[in-house]
Amino acid sequence: MDLTEEWYYRTFLEYGFGLSAVPLEPFKDCPENAVFMDGYLTGQDGTPGNISNVFCIFEHYTGDVMWCHTENSIPGAVVTEVRPEVTLVVRMVSTLANYDYIVDWEFKQSGSIKAVVGLSGMLEVRGLNGTHTDQIQEEVYGTLLAENTLGAYHDHFLIYHLDLDVDGEANSFVNSTLQTTRVRDNGSPRKSYWTVASKTAKTESDSRIQLGLKPSELLVVNPNKKTKVGSPVGYHLIPGLVVGSSLSDDDYAQFQGAFTKYNVWVTPYNKSEKWAGGLYVDQS
Repeated sequence: MDLTEEWYYRTFLEYGFGLSAVPLEPFKDCPENAVFMDGYLTGQDGTPGNISNVFCIFEHYTGDVMWCHTENSIPGAVVTEVRPEVTLVVRMVSTLANYDYIVDWEFKQSGSIKAVVGLSGMLEVRGLNGTHTDQIQEEVYGTLLAENTLGAYHDHFLIYHLDLDVDGEANSFVNSTLQTTRVRDNGSPRKSYWTVASKTAKTESDSRIQLGLKPSELLVVNPNKKTKVGSPVGYHLIPGLVVGSSLSDDDYAQFQGAFTKYNVWVTPYNKSEKWAGGLYVDQS
């Protein structure tokens, strides 16, 4: 097994939905150019097991543009270059009760890594005494889907545990926010500019982030290693869809799953803290 294969096994079977993974069907779960790999993992009773075709690897042409530019400032010449977006996708599917999660890792030519989760399967429903919305006179915390069938309101929270060693173990978490700066020069027609204010987390409390409150950039850097222009090397964490818990802080479900209050938590490395949601997710 080479290092690439070892990374796939560690990522998907240790840190993913390993015990709930299902075999993938060629030409259905994955495209025709996909290569399939088996997975070996330890069951809940400690015995080793095998899942055939547990994940597939394929190149994916999205039809998007990775990079393009037209240079038309050169007298008598127009220079155009376009590079298509082609990604390497590693996929697995896990079934948890009525839901099926399609988990993709996309490795881009730009050097970025994108994590994508698709939801499929069967909707969670419960019975209701009613066949039409006009018959519902009270809050039922759901949507009537069919006769006597209600789709219950509920949340799905997916957690990624990132253990980053950027050019070594001496890493820092930096939260950079955009701030408005007033212009003090009375002779300037401008009244304000915006600038970037960066704050390096000193404690775990400093690095609890609720996204969407104001524009920000989340960075993991190594302050001891510099680029050619003197900036610290690092990775930029780019969140996708921003969601959070809608429950009150004193609600039983919320303080049992208190990790959902913030979108990002940053902690020093601890070998015993393997899962971001804790050993038992519903026990805070």
